[in-house]
Amino acid sequence: MDRSLLTLVLILQTGTFCRMETVTQIIGQRGGAVHLPAIVPPQFNTRDVFWRHLSPTDHLVASFSRGSVDTTYQSCFYRRVQLLHNFTLVIENLELKDTGLFTCQMVDTKGHMRLHRFHLTVYVVVKPEVQVYTSRGTMGCSVFLACNTSTGSNVTYRWMTDTGQGQPLNRSYTLHDDSRLLNIILTPSDQEVSFTCIATNLVSQEETIIAPWTPCFIIQGPVAPSSSGKVFLIIGIFLLVTFVCMIFLVFILTRVSNKRIPGKENINNIEEKVHEETMSQHNEEERGQEDRRLQNCDERILERETSV
Repeated sequence: MDRSLLTLVLILQTGTFCRMETVTQIIGQRGGAVHLPAIVPPQFNTRDVFWRHLSPTDHLVASFSRGSVDTTYQSCFYRRVQLLHNFTLVIENLELKDTGLFTCQMVDTKGHMRLHRFHLTVYVVVKPEVQVYTSRGTMGCSVFLACNTSTGSNVTYRWMTDTGQGQPLNRSYTLHDDSRLLNIILTPSDQEVSFTCIATNLVSQEETIIAPWTPCFIIQGPVAPSSSGKVFLIIGIFLLVTFVCMIFLVFILTRVSNKRIPGKENINNIEEKVHEETMSQHNEEERGQEDRRLQNCDERILERETSV
């Protein structure tokens, strides 16, 4: 039987007196650590201590029984808890799911029990993101700034303004949705104005600064082409010129290759010319040999006639 259940059974069988304390609120930040103190009253000779987490289910987190400390229980707090010599429970690397009710059951050598209750709330806040929405009007540029955090709990929002010279903006603005949304009218004289959204909870604070005049300037851009339009135009011209250059280069390389490397028809013509020249030379040599034979014959006939 589990040691904690055995202790509770013994307490009920002996009619042990139990005193329950009020719930103590504990605040922690995700990734941080908290200490849950076990207050031992005077003349209370502690024999057993049991720390439990009751949310959402009952888990034994750590225990001290007859001089032995055990924190190896298979729960979501495994390897994240310590039990100090004064029975204070230390929880490290806090997670959002650690939020909930903890109890500390203390039993003395006479069987008397004290029960301490703690409610732990783990907070987290991340750097807020500010989205800018603008619309052009007759009075100027209407700006809506929406501030929000992707994760967090019990977060409150507030705004600060700066004229660009270290002074707050001397102009009214309206807030909506628990100060998440700010609306103000800007004029060309407000080009240096910036707004700071501050997201805060009980354990941390983060902020984001935004200067919304640039989106207003882009919206008021029908007088001159927008910078994005110019960029697209330049890119289009560059791609067109590159394409034309590539076509011209391919044409030149094709012409050069045709001149340097003769085709099959040209090779055949060359071979025929070489063959014709060879045959002509061979025929000339044969005619020369025939002429020499005839000349020799004539000389022999002449010698015979002379000798006669």
